[in-house]
Amino acid sequence: MLLLYRSQDKGFHVEKALVHVFTRSLPYTSAQILQLEEAVEGEKVQYHIPVELSDYIFRGFLGSGSVHPVRLVQDFLLKGLQEKWSVSMMTKTVPFLLTAKQLQACCCDVDSTHWYWIHPFQKDLNFDPPTSTDKETFLDGRGRTDTRDAPSATCVISDKADRVRSKGAESLRSACSLDVDPEGEGGLYVLRPSLIAQMEELLTKKEGLINDAVSHGENEGNNHSVEVEGHIAQGSCEGSNSLTSLLFGISGIVFGNVPISLWALPSFHELLLRGVFPSECKPIKLIGQSLEALLTPYGVSLVTEQGGLRLMAQPMGVVGRVFVGNSSDISHISITVSLNLDLLAVLLFSLPDWRILWSRDPRFLKQFALRPLPGKPFQPFSLFPEHISFDISFWTGPTWEERKFHAVVREASHGTVEQVKLIDTFSHPDLSQTSYCYRLTYRSHTRALSHTQALQFHQCLESLLTSRLEVTIR
Repeated sequence: MLLLYRSQDKGFHVEKALVHVFTRSLPYTSAQILQLEEAVEGEKVQYHIPVELSDYIFRGFLGSGSVHPVRLVQDFLLKGLQEKWSVSMMTKTVPFLLTAKQLQACCCDVDSTHWYWIHPFQKDLNFDPPTSTDKETFLDGRGRTDTRDAPSATCVISDKADRVRSKGAESLRSACSLDVDPEGEGGLYVLRPSLIAQMEELLTKKEGLINDAVSHGENEGNNHSVEVEGHIAQGSCEGSNSLTSLLFGISGIVFGNVPISLWALPSFHELLLRGVFPSECKPIKLIGQSLEALLTPYGVSLVTEQGGLRLMAQPMGVVGRVFVGNSSDISHISITVSLNLDLLAVLLFSLPDWRILWSRDPRFLKQFALRPLPGKPFQPFSLFPEHISFDISFWTGPTWEERKFHAVVREASHGTVEQVKLIDTFSHPDLSQTSYCYRLTYRSHTRALSHTQALQFHQCLESLLTSRLEVTIR
């Protein structure tokens, strides 16, 4: 039962006179310290996931049989695209970690200022990674794939963040160092900001298999090529080669070291599709028309930009892109589609906030148990979640990095801060110090958040800022 009460000292027409109170809510729990082990370019690497990202790891939203809205949106999009093209979803697990060189080689359009830099604490150069074969899954009659959201990493250690804080462990600071030069630090690692690098590698291996089969006539390779050709969509662009008119897809979680704001997601699920089409088919226009037919009813508009399309929606902004990739054959065009499944889920199911997608409350998934079609609005837990604002002021040294501040805010507030606004700065004329004043807005759509609880989070933030970033609270 939901309980509404009227403030005794305010009329109903006054702001905040009507306040919503949760009658039941999951408790707030301490963040997890995750130590992962992955094989990256033939090396076994052990590293820590930044604490503020721990709740986004190994959630299995895209797993087989999942009814999470992110999975429902993916199935909806793939089913719609399947009406014109065959779609082959790759199910091979790929690591969260990439080398800086991998990203620089193929992701020039991905903003490097939003990368999560990772410094591994152990590397095994003699590691012999287990061999595995790439798998493809073609869509069934309902546009769904039977893929498994199996993790590529091994979780070695899981511990409570507050236990680490009590020891003051320096090594477990948020791994988002910005004092490195990516040009000169080729050995550094990055949490994948996109799946483009993995898509490039998987398709390169696939093309190699097909070319080897054609040149050497190997039975295994020929069978693979025939399998792909057998799923070429029939239409105006049919049959130029084994990859034409076939969309290869991969989906998974990606990460962005972005400042806190209403629609800035530090982690989301990306659906990436890649196809090679004859130039005369105008594939960008065709794919744009298909996406427009699927998403326009939900408020998505397509904006033409140089080299592709940008998918826009209000109030979140960009929810996807369609762009041209490099192709060695001038008679064909390589097209890539990148879609933010989390923001699209917010739109298609009328969610009040993207953070509710990560709720562990069983009432959330219960609303999607019957796999509703997009357009059915979500029934929120809280009708009037209250905004609670606190200001924080502090002195910093000359090497202040605001992005680290946002990471600590996410950790200390358990993700309840939805907006951070810089309201004042002052540089001391005699000392190499600068004073910053920020206004933090706390609000939660999934858990009870009282003024007292928000104040506790804010006091924890002051403590972490003092110990982690060595600031002086004013």
